[in-house]
Amino acid sequence: MPNPKSAEINEAERRIGNVLAELETQTGSDVKDISLEELVDTDPATGQPAVHKGVEIKVTPRPQTRWVR
Repeated sequence: MPNPKSAEINEAERRIGNVLAELETQTGSDVKDISLEELVDTDPATGQPAVHKGVEIKVTPRPQTRWVR
């Protein structure tokens, strides 16, 4: 049985973490939830319906704080 926490999984988690951190920085929000979904769409190569995997990311806006002078 392979180790479920392989080097490839650790690397993927690191890269995804970097993408989410960049998203938070660019949007001024916090990532609330991330989920993997299966979507039915048309395969452009065949024109037939096919199941594709997609990612849904939910964010919440960060409150803007200002210091009073």
